[in-house]
Amino acid sequence: MAKCIIGIVVVALIGVGLWYSGALKTLMTPPAPAQQTATTTPQTQQAAAQPENGMSANNDASDAAITQDAAAVDAQMQGLNNDSANVDSSMSDKSVQ
Repeated sequence: MAKCIIGIVVVALIGVGLWYSGALKTLMTPPAPAQQTATTTPQTQQAAAQPENGMSANNDASDAAITQDAAAVDAQMQGLNNDSANVDSSMSDKSVQ
């Protein structure tokens, strides 16, 4: 019985502390809607996307581009395999004293 009363008192004190600090009010109020401003942006042409990580251009579907992309994916997978092997070996390390 005493534990129940102590628990109720602790919860009440936490509630009063949140109310007094103002945190309870900020938790209970919904966020204000963001103001939408009507701005016009000039229409510009976007630059062509540059190839990344050895991949060919985004819109190139030629056989050479597919071969280049496959080679780039193979290189990335080999890097992933190396990283995975390093993680696996680090899991079985013994502490040095």
